[in-house]
Order: sequence, then C-alpha cells, then structure tokens
Amino acid sequence: MVSMLTGEEFTYTFKSEISMLQLDGYKALQEKINHVAMKFEGYLGQDLGFSPLPSSSGYLCTARVTFVSLQLCLAWLDSTERRQILNEAEASLGYKYYSLLEPHSFDQWLNCRKGMQTPIWKINLLVWLALYPSVMILIVIGQNTLDVLPLPLNMLISNAITVAVTGWWLVPWLSQRYSGWLQTNSKRLNLIYSSSVLGLLLLFLLLFSALWNG
Repeated sequence: MVSMLTGEEFTYTFKSEISMLQLDGYKALQEKINHVAMKFEGYLGQDLGFSPLPSSSGYLCTARVTFVSLQLCLAWLDSTERRQILNEAEASLGYKYYSLLEPHSFDQWLNCRKGMQTPIWKINLLVWLALYPSVMILIVIGQNTLDVLPLPLNMLISNAITVAVTGWWLVPWLSQRYSGWLQTNSKRLNLIYSSSVLGLLLLFLLLFSALWNG
C-alpha cells in the first residue's frame, strides 16, 4: 500500500471489476499508465491490489495513484494522454471502472489548504474572460433595442444584464473549469492555464473583429 506522507500528498483510488481473462490485459494497461504518468510533474507512483469477487470468477482491482498535490493529480486525471489510454482500454478490454477519493488524502489536503486564498489576479483573469464576450454579444444583439434608449438607461440595463450573466453563471462555471488552477502554486500550471485564458480572449477578439468588420 502507498504510505501517507506529510505535506500536500494526494492519492486517488480507481476500482475495476474484471474477469480472469482480462487480468493480464489490465496489468499491462496499468503498467502503460504508470509509464506515461512518470512523465507528469509530481507523480509518486501507483499501488495495485487484487481481490477475488465472491459472486463471479473475476477480480476487484484497486489502483491507487499518488501525487505530491491535488492540483498535479487533477492535471494527470484530465490529461489527453491518460484519456487516450483509457479509451483504448475500454474498447479492447471492455471492463468497467469507477474512482474514489482516498479520504485521508483529501482531509490532509484540506488541512494544508486552510486559510489559503485564491490570488486576485487569477480571479480578475476569469472575470475578464467572462465579461468581454458577454459585453460584446450584448452590444451586437442590442443594436436595435438597447441602443435606441437614452445612454444612461442603456448602460443601467446593460450593466444589470452583464453582471447577472457573469456573476451568476459564467464566472462560477469558469471557476469550476479552472478550479485546480485557482489554488495551485505550480509555475507550470499557472503558465498553462493563464495562457489558455489569454488565448481564449485573443480568439474572442479575432471572432468579434471579424463579425464587426463583416
């Protein structure tokens, strides 16, 4: 079993029910996953366990992967490399699996994170990403409606709409998508996620510029 260490170490548990005929393929799959995961930052290794299923001639397989932090673990879980391996395995092995949080690891991560706040510059980036397309779309669709109103009334209604859309929907939605980045101190992840936000803003700029000049 993977021993629990101090710090932010985080363990994620996967359980799979497989038949005896699938056992060798499952072991080969986990070896491949382990080999690819070694290339990811913060990977500490995996631990495999097998127990016979009482009602069938198969096994309950338990795989625990451990990273130095939750954020780095999430980066691996969400990676295209891992998803590609699992897609191939699901097609060839046909086994079902589900995942569980390792409770002690989660508690440990929470204790380490108590009192930490999300940096304001990350929040501002997400607000910018939510606000820019919201304002531009409202300008486009409001040309024949809001624009006929007096400017003070136009701005009052426009601000109410954009605040509602960004505050109640877009920013919370983006916060969920970027939850791992909002709390991480990893320079690598900060660079990757910040670049993705700026890249999306640039994409919106090009899109709206094309529409405006079209």
